Amino acid sequence: MGRSIRISLLVLGLVAGGNALAQATPPAADGTRQVPTFPLPISPFLSPEAQASVRNGVIHGDPTAKLDNTAVRAQLGAIRTGADQWAYAEIAELRKRYPVELHNETWNGVPVVRVQPRSAPADPTQRRLLIELHGGAFVFGRADSLGLLEAIPVAAMTGMTVVAVEYRQGPEHRFPAASEDVARVYRAALEQMPARHIGLFGCSAGGVLTGESLAWFAKEKLPMPGAAGLFCAGGDARYGGDSRYVMAALNDALLPHADGSLPIMEDLYYGDVDFRDPLVSPIFSEPLLAQFPPTLFITATRAAELSNVAYMHGRLVDLGRESDLHVWEGLGHAFHLDAKLPESQQAYRVMARFFARHLEATLPAPPP
Repeated sequence: MGRSIRISLLVLGLVAGGNALAQATPPAADGTRQVPTFPLPISPFLSPEAQASVRNGVIHGDPTAKLDNTAVRAQLGAIRTGADQWAYAEIAELRKRYPVELHNETWNGVPVVRVQPRSAPADPTQRRLLIELHGGAFVFGRADSLGLLEAIPVAAMTGMTVVAVEYRQGPEHRFPAASEDVARVYRAALEQMPARHIGLFGCSAGGVLTGESLAWFAKEKLPMPGAAGLFCAGGDARYGGDSRYVMAALNDALLPHADGSLPIMEDLYYGDVDFRDPLVSPIFSEPLLAQFPPTLFITATRAAELSNVAYMHGRLVDLGRESDLHVWEGLGHAFHLDAKLPESQQAYRVMARFFARHLEATLPAPPP
C-alpha cells in the first residue's frame, strides 16, 4: 500500500513536471533526489466546493507553517484564541444542521463535553459511546471548540453519544498527561457499558493520541475498545515518511533536516521523549499493534501524514488486524473538519458505517 502510493506520487510528478524533470540534478549516492519545481494544479476530481477551499488554502497559506517552537510559544495565546474563535463560528452552523444536545460534564476528574444526538435509540441497551480526542498539535484546541467539529456530525450521523475530552496539553503539561486523561474517561465509560460497545477516535493530534491511548490501555491492562479511528494521523508521533517532505514543499512549510528530523509544535508537549517508545509512537511495536481493535484511517493525498498512515495500515494488515484505509484525492490535512464539503460528508458516512459495524449498532435514518 505504501509503495503504491509513493509510485502514484512519482507518476503525478512526471506528468505535471514535463520537461522540468529532465533538468533535475542527478541523485546523490544515498538515493536522495533533488526535486525540481513543477506546476501542481488543483485536482479536477474535487467538488466545486472543495476546489474553492483548496484554492483559498493555497493562496492564503497557513500563517503558522514556518513558525519555529520559540515563535509558537511566544504567539501561543493568539494561536489558541484564533483556533477557538474559528471553531465556535463553525459549530454555530453545525448546530443548525445536526440535532444534538451539548452537556458539559466531568468524567473521573476530566472535563468533557457530552454530545447527545436526538437520534439516539430509545432502548438503553442499544446505545453506544464514542470518545473523541480533538486536534491542535497538543498545544491548542479544546473539547468544546475543535473537538465539537467532529463530535457533532459523528454523533448525529451514528446516533451514538460522543464524549469530547478536554485532555491536558503542553507546554503547561507534558507527556503522558493526555494519555492518562483519556484512560480516566475510558474507565468511566467502562462503568456504563462493555468495551465492545465503545469506540475511540480523533483527528491530527487527536488521531495520534488515539493510538497512544490504545497503547496506554494495553499498558494498564484495560480491555481494548470495539473500534478506533485515527483520522489525519498515524502511529508515528513525528509523521515520518515521504509525504512529510512533499507536503512541506507544497504548503511552503519548514522542511525536515537532512537527518529527517523536524521540530514540531508537539515538542512543547512531548519534551525530551524517545519517539520510538511505543507509548509515544505505537507504530514501532508489533506486539502492541497486534492488540489493536478494528481501526479506520482517514487521510488525503495532500496531507503530511499520508505516508505515516499508509505504513501503519500496512503493518496492521500484515499482523492480521482489521484495518480500513480511505484516502481522499486532492485534499489536505484534516479536510473533514469543514463539514460543508461534499467530500467531508463522504468521510463522515464512512466513519458512521465503520463504527456501526464494529460496535454492533444500527444507524439512524438519514435526515430528509
